Amino acid sequence: MPPRPALPVDGDVPYVRADVHTEVGPTLVRLAGVTTGPTTPAYAWLADDESAPAAAVPLVLGRKGPWRLQVDLGRAPDVFTLVGTMAECRRLAAAYARQLHADGIEVTVVGDALGAESVAGSRSLARLPEPDDGDEPYVVITAAGAGIRELAADSRCVPMVIGPVANSRWSVQLDVES
Repeated sequence: MPPRPALPVDGDVPYVRADVHTEVGPTLVRLAGVTTGPTTPAYAWLADDESAPAAAVPLVLGRKGPWRLQVDLGRAPDVFTLVGTMAECRRLAAAYARQLHADGIEVTVVGDALGAESVAGSRSLARLPEPDDGDEPYVVITAAGAGIRELAADSRCVPMVIGPVANSRWSVQLDVES
């Protein structure tokens, strides 16, 4: 088995900049910084037989050889972006949404962010939801950035902005060469 990919450290904070393979092909993942909170890692490279650390919003972003990149999306320091063409972003966002839903995480899709892609069990809204007083974490998938800062201020909400947008501190870039 090849060695586990390294998590370089910037100051006291590990970060990731890695090419991984996803359901839509090769991508470049960038994870810099985390929110304060639990002492469990916000992300880790794990073998298939390894259990993931406890996470509020667990998500496997992709694979690198025998390793999977597991993150706690709830620890993203702000928004999480999928950057690339809308068609590719929609396919990957839908795959991530299905994974989140299978783990019991509420997913809201704003407008036609996913186009023809569908995710059973997701909630559809015409516009961004208002932050609420609930206790459970949730993910909001949108193709528009307007109003997202207010929603990102809700510590339980993880906004996922997709399409030809700017990279955030946590991002997956889909238009990389294979």
